[in-house]
Amino acid sequence: MAQKDEKKEVTFVDDETLNPAIEKMLEGKTEEGETVEVIITTKGYENRKDPKMTVEVAFPNRIRMNHKMCVIGDENAKVKAEEAGLPFALMSEYEGKTPEMVKKREKFIRQHGTFICCPGSVKVFPLKEILMKKKTTFTCQNVDQFSTLYERLLKTYKLRVKDWYSVAFPAGHTGLTNDQIKDNLKESIQFISGKFKKGAANIKHCFIKRAHGETVKLY
Repeated sequence: MAQKDEKKEVTFVDDETLNPAIEKMLEGKTEEGETVEVIITTKGYENRKDPKMTVEVAFPNRIRMNHKMCVIGDENAKVKAEEAGLPFALMSEYEGKTPEMVKKREKFIRQHGTFICCPGSVKVFPLKEILMKKKTTFTCQNVDQFSTLYERLLKTYKLRVKDWYSVAFPAGHTGLTNDQIKDNLKESIQFISGKFKKGAANIKHCFIKRAHGETVKLY
C-alpha cells in the first residue's frame, strides 16, 4: 500500500485552528457581506522558471454576498436570461468602434466582476478588453444552462497566479455563518495546496482576513 506523503497534506485547516482564527477575524465586524480573503505565501517557486497557473476553485458556499455577474449575448440569449431572472446585456447595444461605444463598454465592464459570455459575444466584447480590467469570464454554449451555470459561478472563483510570491483569493463573506466560512476555507486551501508542485510543502505562511479587518495567521 502506498504511503501518504505528509508534506502534501494541509494540517492547519482543522477545527482547532480555524474556529478561533475565524472568531478573531470577525471581531469588530460592522458590515455584513465583507469579503473573506485567503493569502498564501509560497516557497520553492521562482517566477522566472515556474509557469503561471489558472484554476477554477469551487466552494461549498457563496463567495460574495453581492456578486456582480452579468450575461452577455444576443436576442435569443436575452429571452432565456430574462426567463431565468438573470442580469443581461444585449451585445448589439454595445457594438461599434467609435469612442462613444468604447467608453460605453468600458463603463459596463467596470460595473461587473464576472461575465457569462454567449457564443459570438467576443466579437463585441473582446476578451482582452475584459481581462485588462481584471474581470473574469466564463463561456456558456447552451443558453438553456444559464441558471445552472449562474448558480455554480456564485460558488466558483477563477484564480490566476502570476506572481508566485503569494497567492490570494476570496473565500466567502461575513454574511455566512462561521461554519460556512470554515467549510469554504477548508476546501479551498486544501484544493489550492493540491495544485502546488509539492503540495503543502510549498506553503510558507497562510493568512485570512476580511476586507476591513486585521490579518489573522493560520500557519
